[in-house]
Amino acid sequence: MNTTPFDLVIFDCDGVLVETEPLATQLFVQMFAEYGFQLSYEECLRKFAGAVIPERLEVTAQALNWTPPADFLSIFDQRIIPLTERELKTVPHIHDLIESISVPICVASNGSRDEITLRLKLAHLTQRFGSAIFSGVEVPHPKPAPDVFLAAAKAFNISPARCIVIEDSTLGVTAAVRAGMKVYGHAAVTSSEALREAGAIPFANMLELKTLLHNPL
Repeated sequence: MNTTPFDLVIFDCDGVLVETEPLATQLFVQMFAEYGFQLSYEECLRKFAGAVIPERLEVTAQALNWTPPADFLSIFDQRIIPLTERELKTVPHIHDLIESISVPICVASNGSRDEITLRLKLAHLTQRFGSAIFSGVEVPHPKPAPDVFLAAAKAFNISPARCIVIEDSTLGVTAAVRAGMKVYGHAAVTSSEALREAGAIPFANMLELKTLLHNPL
């Protein structure tokens, strides 16, 4: 019998399960440098946490008053895969956290299903999550809209109020709050203050989150 105050734990992928944000930002900054623009890695990492690459490109190109080449995104997609395969790291202690959870779990990310599947495979998490993958590409509106989280709750036939979301960006936290779910925010790239202001309970690492989930506030 489940005695916890939640019946489903929904994980974001990037920045929660695996550390892809640094890789994507590294490539993004590098590609802009190849076109003659010097971007700040730290500023991009902080500013675009949780945002999809097309959104990052649109915002940055507008700020620079620059029209990117039509194949910018396709080239980015081609280059990010081998970079991810070579250098992807899991978030420390994520396996320990996941193994301690007794209720169903799933992934809900703005990334595509193929992207999420690849990252789970590289992180040796495929077996644990199975097909419980929900992509922001496959719902009407990605985060910060609540659609992807509500789709996950509906698929498991669980009330949003009985769901816990693990996020790392204010964009994702906003989506979870709009879905009516309790949310914990991994303060790695985004500050604890920003996550708390968006509506999350911030935590510093997965060991701390493990304690919080087993002793919920």
